[in-house]
Amino acid sequence: MSDSPAGVRTTVSTDLFDRYLLPKVALAVILTGSLLGTWVSGRFGGQSIAVTLAKWSYFVATGVLTGGLVWKHCFVRPRDLGANAGDYCAEMYARFDRIATGAVALLAVSGPIVLAAYVSALGTGALTVGLGSLLAAWLGTVAVTAQRSAAAEAQFRSPVGLLALALALAVVAGTGIAEVSLRGFDPVTAGVRTIHLFAFVAWIGGAVWNIFIAVPTGQRRPTTAVVRAAGDQLERFRWTVRFVIPLIFLTGLYQAVAVLGVRFETYAGTAVGWVVLAKIGIIGLLAVIFKLCPMWRACSPVEGVCELEETGSGSGTASGGDGDD
Repeated sequence: MSDSPAGVRTTVSTDLFDRYLLPKVALAVILTGSLLGTWVSGRFGGQSIAVTLAKWSYFVATGVLTGGLVWKHCFVRPRDLGANAGDYCAEMYARFDRIATGAVALLAVSGPIVLAAYVSALGTGALTVGLGSLLAAWLGTVAVTAQRSAAAEAQFRSPVGLLALALALAVVAGTGIAEVSLRGFDPVTAGVRTIHLFAFVAWIGGAVWNIFIAVPTGQRRPTTAVVRAAGDQLERFRWTVRFVIPLIFLTGLYQAVAVLGVRFETYAGTAVGWVVLAKIGIIGLLAVIFKLCPMWRACSPVEGVCELEETGSGSGTASGGDGDD
């Protein structure tokens, strides 16, 4: 019967979580924008297409891994690990570990290519050796933690988890400094570039966590406790996006003006200029997507249960098959 607990569960699982279409589009858009940005930087640095693709892979993998660690140890907070949502959080951690393993593998391939490009341009100095050491230590730490099977409560902000997060942030900062140093180090430009990268990793890490970790896991357990935990994470992601998109726009604009100036003719007369204008348009498109997306205003990834106080009596219906998971 369509009114059976199993039918209700199926409807919640397959229909109500599909509202992540626009965020998935936004993820594709920002990945495209990051590829264009990497190409622009490569044109000024005279790097090959192979190095450009390796750098883009490096930036994306670093973003997914760093942003995911931020979510795991900062945004999935202890109150999300309550008795009624503990399994939900444990499954999210397991999903992230699988994604982290893939990101580590991608960085193991792209990282040496990127480091070799830095060494070729900057020599074997404190910056390149330090960045290489940080990257190796980070990947080793994440590879070890991704294979652990400790309970979610034990993993949350554990010493080794916080070490992985600290190393991740150090790698992002070191990468930003190295990128600027390719054209001559300037502290202000290095700071802007590093903030740009931090904003990028916060966005892509949050997007991947919510789209590919929080929502698919919530599909399996659409209970009231899970709805509440997923809604808390969604609100944190929306709060983050309010700062991330302006930061990406402003820091990207600063970098473009620093290289190309402010004359429109400079942008319209070169391929690089058109790509920069396209990136500006992409950021504007991201803002429009988030304003139009139903998730921007929803209290939870599960539609129709925003008044959580009224769902208490129906939580047994929503979780009719929960014991089988």
